[in-house]
Amino acid sequence: MPAPQKKSFDEIKPDPDKIGISGSVPFVRLPEPGSLFQARAERLLALAPGHPLEAYLRLVAEVARAQSVVQADRATAGWDVTDPDEAGRAVRVEHGMPPLSRHVIEADPSFQEALEGLLQALDLSAAPEEARAAQAALQAASREDRLDLAVQVFEGAIPVERVAECLFVSAALQVCLARRAARLDAKALKPVADGVCPCCGGAPTASVIVSWTPADKARYLSCSLCGTLWNHVRIRCTACGDGESVSYYGIDEVSKDVQVETCTSCHSYLKHLHQHRAPALDPVADDIASYGLDLKITEEGFRRAGLNLLFVV
Repeated sequence: MPAPQKKSFDEIKPDPDKIGISGSVPFVRLPEPGSLFQARAERLLALAPGHPLEAYLRLVAEVARAQSVVQADRATAGWDVTDPDEAGRAVRVEHGMPPLSRHVIEADPSFQEALEGLLQALDLSAAPEEARAAQAALQAASREDRLDLAVQVFEGAIPVERVAECLFVSAALQVCLARRAARLDAKALKPVADGVCPCCGGAPTASVIVSWTPADKARYLSCSLCGTLWNHVRIRCTACGDGESVSYYGIDEVSKDVQVETCTSCHSYLKHLHQHRAPALDPVADDIASYGLDLKITEEGFRRAGLNLLFVV
């Protein structure tokens, strides 16, 4: 990728009078698997032309398209209609823990079916050799090896030497967990901790300011694993909970609707998407497309607080 040009990187002071929070805002919005992946694929393709990361955006668009195909197949075939960990899930919810645990992946054979379906649905004829090699390696891998890799991804311990394979494993996990999360009782879910998904314990990919009723201009974090959105107070760090050391930065040439929220207390940052101004914004797609913001903010000594499983750098 060519070296990014120096851009004006302007601090935006938070305005407490415009936080858009009310008592009627729902705590979570569960994912809608039937539209999630197709919409993401369309957004990635819209962002790709002429972008410095065009080739990668097109690769991830193909992954999202394959996710949509697998999701549709699963809906038709009725996979994962049972819960392999129903008793454990109830206990975790009762104690304020995420109901979806690694046991769902370990005990549920539908993950293997999802990964196999994804690998078959992918058209990587225009993809880099590394992507095709990763596809072939996973197709040749044992079920035990695939499962071990999935558990590592679920726990956020992505092995550097297999990062290309993890792209496809992550995509299969997202399909499985989005379907699981979509069937949970949203009203029973409870906050877990700052920056932790209340459904599966995943890290956020980005922060989204939404426009849907009754949460207009409320802030939600988007889970990197299951796609759940959960409400988080605006102008408060998602990593450490500090509300006094938060600032926002942006580069208009990158996007006027994508910023980074920084915290000088823990020196972390997270992307901040103004979806209420630009409804097409997608946490995964626009996080990748705004990589110039990551390059700039890391120069200032901040580290990423979230995780994009389709763009591990």
